[in-house]
Amino acid sequence: MLGLSANQTFSQKAFADYLKLNFPLLSDADLKTIKSYGVENGTVAQRSYFIIDRSGVLRYKKILQRGEGLVPNETLLEEVKKIHAQNPV
Repeated sequence: MLGLSANQTFSQKAFADYLKLNFPLLSDADLKTIKSYGVENGTVAQRSYFIIDRSGVLRYKKILQRGEGLVPNETLLEEVKKIHAQNPV
């Protein structure tokens, strides 16, 4: 499992440490992946969440509209747990 955002690597590390994540968060500072998912918003990414399983299948997608609240981290982590339980290693 991986996480990705337009944030710089140092910011990703701090966030991963804060949430005690056991998977890496990657930086897409050049927006290549963000553009390929169609969620570029100028020089940043539109806030969006994609959870893709080990087989490359998109299992969860949420693209927020302007003014819409964030998806709580706990909700995303629960989604990951459900997907992992359905598709164990």
